[in-house]
Amino acid sequence: MKVRISIHLYLALFLILNMQHPNKKIMRELIEYTKKKGKGKNNSSGCFIVKGDKVISKGISTVGRYKDPTAHGEMNAVKKICRKQKNYYLKECWIYSTQIPCPMCTSLIVWAEAKGIVWGWDGMHTWGKLNIDPKIILKTAKKKIKIFGNFLEDECLKIKGYTKR
Repeated sequence: MKVRISIHLYLALFLILNMQHPNKKIMRELIEYTKKKGKGKNNSSGCFIVKGDKVISKGISTVGRYKDPTAHGEMNAVKKICRKQKNYYLKECWIYSTQIPCPMCTSLIVWAEAKGIVWGWDGMHTWGKLNIDPKIILKTAKKKIKIFGNFLEDECLKIKGYTKR
């Protein structure tokens, strides 16, 4: 039995398997999502989980809304997709975040074994709680996680009117 793959299916598979990260289109979609959903009240960070060329989960920080210090955009997006897929692995996924993930979220990303992280701006100076550089956490991961930072930084800074330090 011979299997024939249409040129359209082949092209779709090629694009999914060869998606380049970081990706401006995805980050700009995340920025718009964050502006729309964040509404500026302690909800200034957004996250997309991307598999291939498809956004499979979205999250926005809801710390202020739910009075939950773990309700960061990354946490919310990862929880949502892990429940849906009934496991906690994100091995072929990229995490897009409007700012560098905090130490808690970085640890989550390491635990879930994501393929990489793309973040917009380095907001560590705004945290005021825990000053551990997330890049140090990533260096301790058993599986290397690719990282691209300061990606479309100026656009991400405008979400809540932050400035570079």
